[in-house]
Amino acid sequence: MADAAPAFASTAPVLSVGGTRRPELARDLVRLDVEEDVEGLCRCTVHLLAAAPMARPSGDVVEHLAGDTLDFGKPLQVSLGPPGIERIVFTGAVSALEVQFAEGDVPTVVAYAEDALMRLRLTQHSETWEDAADADVARGIARRHGLTPLVAADGPTYEFVQQANRSDLAFLRERGRRIQAEVWATDGALHFATRDQRPGTRVTLTRGSDLIEVTARADLAEQCTAVHVSGYDATTREAIETLAPASTVDAEISGGRTGPATLRRAFGDLAGRRVRDVPLTPAEATALARAEMLRRSRRFVQVRGTTAGTPQLVVGSRVTLARCGRPFDGDGYYVTRVHHSFDLARGLRTRFTAERATVNAG
Repeated sequence: MADAAPAFASTAPVLSVGGTRRPELARDLVRLDVEEDVEGLCRCTVHLLAAAPMARPSGDVVEHLAGDTLDFGKPLQVSLGPPGIERIVFTGAVSALEVQFAEGDVPTVVAYAEDALMRLRLTQHSETWEDAADADVARGIARRHGLTPLVAADGPTYEFVQQANRSDLAFLRERGRRIQAEVWATDGALHFATRDQRPGTRVTLTRGSDLIEVTARADLAEQCTAVHVSGYDATTREAIETLAPASTVDAEISGGRTGPATLRRAFGDLAGRRVRDVPLTPAEATALARAEMLRRSRRFVQVRGTTAGTPQLVVGSRVTLARCGRPFDGDGYYVTRVHHSFDLARGLRTRFTAERATVNAG
């Protein structure tokens, strides 16, 4: 459960630039957004009034653009939450600056920042790995950017893996999707790990209390009772046909009825097929089938919610829902996207999406 906040406490963000707190940024802040999802690259947007009283005069018509506080490449850190239980929700560098002028209104400066994965997004490469797994590719890309590789993802070894003039981030995301591994960066490290290896907070959210808006949906649209993958073994010159059964997701659940089981119960056996990938070994085909079955099964129940500010919510958090209806109550939800926002009208809000592989059996 999230730590209890004091009855009365400020929820205004604390902003630091280059390791130094900048109270003038908090003073002029009108809106803040911090967003992240399972594919990595945490983004931060800071909106500032640009005509507040200045500590020292300058010849510019607006504040915050002189380069002493905000400038390209400057480290930016954002902390949210009441004193004592505050949490750093963003660490990155400024990548864009914008000024907005509107008739009859105060000018606004907007700073955009991205975390360490920005370097991977801006870097394009062509490279061939031989006898390498996706984990080896992740380690190589991490070292290329001076990041410590923290890799925890099993998968097949490929004879060749080719990156053809693609950004390192896009290529790493693609490799992650093949085995259902997630990408993120923290404290000088590049993480490439499957869901069971990703650390995350545990948070209980109760509708009508800290959970102020929520939509929960169980949907059979993407479900199937098995996933088939076909390929061609270039060594034996034989066709490859493999199958991931409905039980693939069972190791991740602690109760309830899965999407494949619900589909079978309602409409009978309806298998799916993964296409556009042509595996060249049985091990590669098995990994692709398993990843596709997990992807579909995990998305059976999807939740979109808004809380009255929960900095403890991160991508990878395990959430328990309460008072959301019998099929949807309970634990087992995995947070796939988080959006922390602050503005002068609503204060701190946290919007999130989460998914679970089961509904509670009636």
